[in-house]
Amino acid sequence: MQRVILHCDMNNFYASVECMLNPELKNKPVAVCGSVEERHGIVLAKNYAAKAFGVSTGEAIWQAKQKCQDLVIVEPHYEQYMKFSKLAREIYDRYDSQVMHTVF
Repeated sequence: MQRVILHCDMNNFYASVECMLNPELKNKPVAVCGSVEERHGIVLAKNYAAKAFGVSTGEAIWQAKQKCQDLVIVEPHYEQYMKFSKLAREIYDRYDSQVMHTVF
């Protein structure tokens, strides 16, 4: 039996979900960020439009805004990310019962 390893990196996942749920964000540079008030004001995820300006995951919001003045900051909606992550896993499971799900 041949072993096949499939790696699915859902790149920019949080930002992708936000843009899907809010079509007005589609072609704008978007970053999902933690709360500045709670001292977690960093970029958790960004879309490709933001990445084109050099916005990086893990950097402070103020740094990201220096790189991209029109950056749209969105607060995280973890319940939505869990919902869509679960849907993706269900699709993988349709193909093979031995799919290993790793979340980082």
